[in-house]
Amino acid sequence: MDKVDAAGIIGSGVIAEHPRAQDWERRIAERSEQLYRSGLVKRFLLVWSYAANPCLVALTAWWFALSGPQPLPVAAAVATLISVVLSARLLYTQHLRVRGMQQEVRAMELAFREQLLEEFATEDLLGVRKHYRAHLPEVIERYRAEARGHRRRDGAFQGVVIAGSVVAACATALSVSIVDMRWGAVALSLVVAVAAALAGHGRFRERGAVLQQTADSLEREYESVELRVGRYRRFDDEALAYAEFADTVEALRAEHGVTSPPRIDVLGALGQ
Repeated sequence: MDKVDAAGIIGSGVIAEHPRAQDWERRIAERSEQLYRSGLVKRFLLVWSYAANPCLVALTAWWFALSGPQPLPVAAAVATLISVVLSARLLYTQHLRVRGMQQEVRAMELAFREQLLEEFATEDLLGVRKHYRAHLPEVIERYRAEARGHRRRDGAFQGVVIAGSVVAACATALSVSIVDMRWGAVALSLVVAVAAALAGHGRFRERGAVLQQTADSLEREYESVELRVGRYRRFDDEALAYAEFADTVEALRAEHGVTSPPRIDVLGALGQ
């Protein structure tokens, strides 16, 4: 989850001097910082649940197969079971906490957008749209950062699948002569199957491609509206060009099916 600088995105111009606006910016920024930290905790719990626990299960099963029901392997099995249950419980609790904070931040942003509409008269919509365009590079960079994150996840899962498949094949071949290797081969095969299932379910490569395509399209619109090229060539009126720009950005996001838009959406304050 990307850290959100809400005050930097929203606050500028005349509304930044308004005490109510400053209060909203401060509250949104503080809550966004809390959301960012909670997201880090959730990431740690995800790594614990989906990476550390399978390794612990595989190692414990291997140790138990080699040593039999000895006190230490039994204790390791109990500890592994506790780790699996505890991490699942903590991850579920943290997921609910993060989701609640996201809903709270969205509600605060909606209230601030309503105030933004009250502060600007209808003839000032051009200023709002220019204000949004000035901060659009931050939105584009956030999309690209999320796309890079999805590509890294896809690469990590594919690496686990490829390397695990090779090692599991070797362990299976060795288990013909070394009986104790059979459990290791089974554990490695399980890890490979789980990694492949997560990679297929997450569709990280497709998500990354969609986010990257959206970022590239937004960057093209960002340059075109100022240079009056492309679809904006026909507009002599600056206000009409920026109105088309706002509509195009919204259409691009809807067309490309972006599932994780930027936390602060100033276009929502433009009025339809």
